[in-house]
Amino acid sequence: MIAERLEYVKFQTVIKRLLFIVGLWTKYDSSLLFRSLIHIYVSLFIVPTIGVINFFLTNITNINLATRSLSTLLGFSTVIIKGICFIINRREVDELHKILEPYFNELLKTPEMSTQVLNKISTFRRLPTIIMTIVTTGCISYAIVPIISIIQQYRQKTYPINYNLIYQTVYPWEVPKNSAIHFIHFIDEYLLTVAIVLITSAVDSLYTYYMFQMIGILREISYRISMFDEKNCEFEIRECVNKYEILVRCTKKIQKVYGVIILWTMNVNAIVLCTVIYQLSNAKSIPFFTLLLCVAYTGLKLTQVFIYAWSGNLLTIESEKFREAIYASRWLGNTRLKSSIIIMLSQKPLILTACNLLYVTINMFVKVGNTTISYYLLLKTFE
Repeated sequence: MIAERLEYVKFQTVIKRLLFIVGLWTKYDSSLLFRSLIHIYVSLFIVPTIGVINFFLTNITNINLATRSLSTLLGFSTVIIKGICFIINRREVDELHKILEPYFNELLKTPEMSTQVLNKISTFRRLPTIIMTIVTTGCISYAIVPIISIIQQYRQKTYPINYNLIYQTVYPWEVPKNSAIHFIHFIDEYLLTVAIVLITSAVDSLYTYYMFQMIGILREISYRISMFDEKNCEFEIRECVNKYEILVRCTKKIQKVYGVIILWTMNVNAIVLCTVIYQLSNAKSIPFFTLLLCVAYTGLKLTQVFIYAWSGNLLTIESEKFREAIYASRWLGNTRLKSSIIIMLSQKPLILTACNLLYVTINMFVKVGNTTISYYLLLKTFE
């Protein structure tokens, strides 16, 4: 039990640090300066996004360059949307923290409840590390190429040294080599790359954190509903109903915060995976760094889809178990409880939806795979 609690503390600490660095930590425990960081991170994307869009439009007739720039553009847009959704729904994020955090911490004070709610904590605790590792590997694969070029120029004593930009861009304004404007773009792209790592890791990890807490509370309700007796049955039923209503409210808040993010991620990741497969299938030779980039990028997109789908699916499964616990509870023959039990059984299970268009279940992961293949076959017809 102590090991599980330590796992949860580690999980909680990682989430807090990520949110604090990005500026998404609750307003109750952070200053205005830190809460403004997310606005700064999002603003870093403005100039490079313009350059990538212009590059895409300039090379739209070249399908290889167009697909490569489209992949980058969609990656930028996903991170931008995550940042904007959290800026717009900041109140809901703070309320989720205010509701779930204290209640879950209270559950951990009871050894009996800790056993119930900390199930699978090791799996959830590792998810932020997996996300950070994959996204960092992908971003380093991008960012290291200009650095290697600079080192080679130094060793070969090639002057003036060209500080190549990270991403393929064509700006609608002049950017002379080695000028002050060029260095501003150079620094901006590196800061943007850091922002991609931080925002992606924080937003995706926070989703798993909320899911784990809600699943734990559902387990606690199921346990209480299955253990009540005639002396405290009415009180326990009332408490369980109130807590379930809180979870329904939290589900709606999560759907408001993450609905657009999940829907966008599912569709965009299918397109990005399609472009990566297309680039690899048409490459005559694949350099090591290119292969590393493709593997990391593909791994990130698949991991994102799986984490959203798997976590949402676990919430739905636990909600169904709660309904089974209600049905199996000691209410037969108790006319006082019969109406309350029937009302509880009539409640719909907690199923996350993305903008009321897509159920967030494991089937979503399969759909992304099928969509990727369909997009790839469609793209091959343009050759």
